[in-house]
This record gives sequence, structure tokens and C-alpha cells, in this order.
Amino acid sequence: MNTFPLLFSPGAIGTLELKNRIVMAPMGTCLAEVTGAASRRLIDYYAERAKGGAGLIIVENTLIDSRRGIQIVNQLRIDEYKFVPQLFELTEAVHSWGAKIALQINSAGAGMRPHLSPDISPVGPSSVDLDFQPLAIRELTVAEIGEIVAEFGSAARLAKLAGFDAVEIHGAHGYLIAQFLSPYTNKRSDAYGGSSERRMRFCLEVVEEVR
Repeated sequence: MNTFPLLFSPGAIGTLELKNRIVMAPMGTCLAEVTGAASRRLIDYYAERAKGGAGLIIVENTLIDSRRGIQIVNQLRIDEYKFVPQLFELTEAVHSWGAKIALQINSAGAGMRPHLSPDISPVGPSSVDLDFQPLAIRELTVAEIGEIVAEFGSAARLAKLAGFDAVEIHGAHGYLIAQFLSPYTNKRSDAYGGSSERRMRFCLEVVEEVR
């Protein structure tokens, strides 16, 4: 008896048509080059998952703004055009097996790792003390918030140029979007803080810019 009768049937997410309902969730591999470029090991890793039959592969936490700090060792980057050619090799390899591929894009904010970015100070919606961040967090200016929103949009544009079928905006795990949404880390009194509607402003602006 087939417990999951629809698992291997075609599906769709919006206009994105998939050959089946199997989705590989994003997870950090630390397989990118130290520069943030897609390495041959990383490309081969995802190609093997596509070969295995997944309908959609979502590529790991990818940095949109290295100027504000790295989050994981050998983190994939998409904050400059120079990363597009290697990422195109990745999407071509996955597409060759009939799978679709999406890219998870993210900004760490106060979640950056000081030992990976020793010359960068963490930033966030507010200057609050966080157990996981030993350094003082500097509150982002409104102008800087606008810059990060634009960087999300730029990352989405570069992802499209690299052949990705979609992007996933990372809004969890205590990174920057989550920091703006939470009243624990967002103590602002301007248009980006206070009520839940105002704390959502940054996230909604990111979504609109990506679209």
C-alpha cells in the first residue's frame, strides 16, 4: 500500500512546476570556497541530490552583504556579480537531472560571527545584549536599513541571472529579519519598531524588493 500516493506526482509552488513533491530543505554545508564562491565540491554535492530524485533543491544560507559579517565557515555569497558564473554551473548541474533549484538568501545582522569577520562590528535593529553575541551591537540607521533591503533585491536579481528558479528569504534562526520581527531584539521607536505592524516593515520591504 502506498502511504504517500502523491509524493512522486507533479506539484507546484505558485508558478514553479515540480516533477514531484520531494523538497530538499536548505542546510549549511560549509563547502563553498573561502572566498564565498561555489566550489566544485559544493556543485557536485547538490548535483548528487538532484540525481537522487528531489523535485526541488533549496541551496543553503547564502550571504547578501559580506560587509556586515560572515555567519558560517566557507559561507556561500551572492553579494557581487563575480559569484554568478560558478552559481550558474551549480544551477545547470541540478537542472540536468530534471530538478528545480532555489537559493536561500540571508543577512545575519547581530548573528554574524566575530571570529569569521574580525574587523566588523555586529549590527541589528537595536543595541541589545544577546547571549550568542559577545560584541556590542550597533543600531542600524534608517539609511542602512534601506541599503540592506536593496541588497536583498540585488541578490535576487543575481540569483535569477545565475539560473535559479526561485529564492527563499531566510526569516528565522535569530538572523536579521527575525531580529526586526521580535520585540526582544527590536526596541526601536521609529517606523521599524514598536507595534507588530511596524516591526514587520523591514520584512515586507525585503519581500517587495525581491519581487
